[in-house]
Amino acid sequence: MTRKRWISLAMELLRLPTAPFYEGAVANWLRAFAEKRGMKVRQDEAGNLMIHYRKGRAARRPLVISAHMDHPGFAAARMIGDRVLIAQWRGGVPPALFPGARVRFFSEGAWVRGEVVSSAKKHFMGKPRPTKIVVERPVAPGSVGMWDFGEPKLRGKTLRARGHDDVAGVAAIAAMLDEAKRIGLAADFLAFFTRAEEAGMIGAIAASRSGLLPRDAVLVPLETSRQLPNARVGDGVVIRVGDSSSIFTPWVTAMIMEAARELARQKRDFKFQRRLMDGGICESSMYLAYGYETGGLCLPLGNYHNVNWEKMRLASEYIGTDDFGNLVELLLELARRGVKREGASAAKARWEAHFGRYGSALDMPQGKARGDGGRK
Repeated sequence: MTRKRWISLAMELLRLPTAPFYEGAVANWLRAFAEKRGMKVRQDEAGNLMIHYRKGRAARRPLVISAHMDHPGFAAARMIGDRVLIAQWRGGVPPALFPGARVRFFSEGAWVRGEVVSSAKKHFMGKPRPTKIVVERPVAPGSVGMWDFGEPKLRGKTLRARGHDDVAGVAAIAAMLDEAKRIGLAADFLAFFTRAEEAGMIGAIAASRSGLLPRDAVLVPLETSRQLPNARVGDGVVIRVGDSSSIFTPWVTAMIMEAARELARQKRDFKFQRRLMDGGICESSMYLAYGYETGGLCLPLGNYHNVNWEKMRLASEYIGTDDFGNLVELLLELARRGVKREGASAAKARWEAHFGRYGSALDMPQGKARGDGGRK
């Protein structure tokens, strides 16, 4: 029942509208979620949210688990008459897929459907793309728009939704907080939720500049990252060693690996993989640039950014439900263990033990160790 509860939380969040700079519905859900569980939410000047979970002894070094609240999407700008809407799009989706695409805007408490007429062909990171849309009825300025896919739906061991990236990451942290509270987990960690990642990580940059994040914090950002041939949906939660821009802090990756190995020893159905997910850049690289030590976790994502990249058409995104459950379990194990640089020392211990078993072979005369029997 535990994993069903986690999926239920995810489906609640995945129903909500969100877009870069317009994450209010997700943020309000998080505030209500935290209040119901007696957790306090802090908000910085940029609108990023922080929830501090602590039961028992304070951590020596802060562990920050983070995710971004937005997904590529539209923001309504103005109506031209009763049926034509000018909206601003932000996010990485090929311009050729816009004309004729079906969309929906959440306006004044209800969804309003529409169809894209035209959109600017050039796109620059962070700069909105003007788009003309014919809608059923007037849409209020500031309303959030997304591609017109249905409500979240379970299909076997996959969960489909309008936008997993990165609301599924937010949901994983919410499930982690819920479970930690339910079982009384002895831990001390920070859950951090950022804005406007799809516009160039604007919220996370603001937090790094403001000092909201402790300078000695160890960050583990979550993502739903484009699945790759060697990292498919259903293959397990991904311990992300890097992205297309950088390699993350090695000892933090080793720390996460140790937690994953421990879970795999305890639970036969726990699956994880260690991969370079270089289909894009994530907040981990940005945090590295600002001097933070950071790792990364992600879920392989089907139809990344709502694009079926093989057929080059728009589609709902999907993740593996087992991958999602494994991510939540790994987050709980990381929180339970806290920040420890034991990953590197544990690896050294394994190499030392290996040397203890076979190092004496170095004393063998080199001539007798030759594969050719010593013949010249």
